[in-house]
Amino acid sequence: MPESPAKRRTCPPGLLRREDAAAYCGVSAPTWDRWTATGLNPQPRKIVGAVLWSRHELAEWCRRGCPPRDEWEAVWRSVLSRR
Repeated sequence: MPESPAKRRTCPPGLLRREDAAAYCGVSAPTWDRWTATGLNPQPRKIVGAVLWSRHELAEWCRRGCPPRDEWEAVWRSVLSRR
């Protein structure tokens, strides 16, 4: 059962909850869940029990053709090291 809007905490800037991450990438939440379970999208971060994705990472992931997580992690580390 979804949390009521009053109980739902706001996300830190630049982080997206599951529904928002899915919409940002143009898919439904159930599709996003399947991708997460099978390692097809970037690894989420857990912060105080919330599962969140970085908007910046998702944008870069989409720009690079949405590779599976096992390929993406090396690419993302490379992107971060160039900052």
